[in-house]
Amino acid sequence: MNQAQLLSYCSALVVATGLSGCAQDSLGRWCTFDESSFDIEEVSVLEDAMGEVNVHDAIVLEYDTSNLAPEATWRVGTVEALVMIPQSQFADYPDSITLAVEVFDASNPTSTTPWVVEQTLDKNSLNWESVTLSSPDLATEYQQQQAWWSFDFTGVIPETGMTSSTYMVGLYWRLGNLPAIGYSNFNRPCDRNWTDYSDGFGWILNSERYNGLGMVDPNSCNWPMLRVNVEVREERSNCP
Repeated sequence: MNQAQLLSYCSALVVATGLSGCAQDSLGRWCTFDESSFDIEEVSVLEDAMGEVNVHDAIVLEYDTSNLAPEATWRVGTVEALVMIPQSQFADYPDSITLAVEVFDASNPTSTTPWVVEQTLDKNSLNWESVTLSSPDLATEYQQQQAWWSFDFTGVIPETGMTSSTYMVGLYWRLGNLPAIGYSNFNRPCDRNWTDYSDGFGWILNSERYNGLGMVDPNSCNWPMLRVNVEVREERSNCP
């Protein structure tokens, strides 16, 4: 297959699958493919909907690199956040609100500068479904509309990839407390949940914060409802 044929093949592959592609350089053929790194619905359930002014909230995740080829690179490709709108407000909900998603190439947010993708909500572009919250702590209405909102990091994180297999993904409400994001049940580890509460103390690990307040349950934190997909790039004889 010559270079022109290869490029045509790759373009067709991307259109057909939306997940894979390949490119050729002097070393051979580079393939990219996506895989799930984290899905909150596999470990917890939706309980609440919240957003807090100027707050950062992030969770520590792992990506298993043991099976990657030595020359392969990986990076967070997309992050999906579960945006929530009360049913009574849905028709008139503004499209001007923004949310930022942050990815840290480290397990501690104070040790590195995050990659950030900030987007303005386009309500009509998302697929909404009705949900009833059972006993929320903060949401004022039980009847909500929810939709997964995708943030693409492939234009922000370089193809050279990420280096820390323990990394962080979080949310940042830079301009207000909207939009509300779905939050899981209080059954996730607090020692993997960092928050900057915008109180002047900066980032704090919630296991340390809660222990200081007399809360000793190590799994009493609720995490934002997130899905994280990783893009892997490696040299192969054939792209899948």
